[in-house]
Amino acid sequence: MSPDPKDSITPTPRERELMMLIARGLQNKNIAYELKISENTVRAHIGNIMRKYRLSNRTQIAIAFALHAAPLSLRRDLARIDRAKSDLRPTAPKPAQAPAQSSPVLTAPD
Repeated sequence: MSPDPKDSITPTPRERELMMLIARGLQNKNIAYELKISENTVRAHIGNIMRKYRLSNRTQIAIAFALHAAPLSLRRDLARIDRAKSDLRPTAPKPAQAPAQSSPVLTAPD
């Protein structure tokens, strides 16, 4: 199994700063004020982060930041737990097949 590309890419200092503000729950206009940039620049940064890390929304950005900021030992434990859970997940059951029933052979009376 190849490593997840999200794990091998390190955020830039500006990305980390923006991700932290998103994780704190700030809106784009507040992030723009904090970083002294325009809201359009904030949106551009968010779009770049989502593309770079293949994320879909702000919540995933916040989670990615939290995991990146977490101590390495915690990240290892979380990865180990995730692997253990995937080993325990049931596989999709095979469709049940109806047992073959022999139908009575009808014959004409003599």
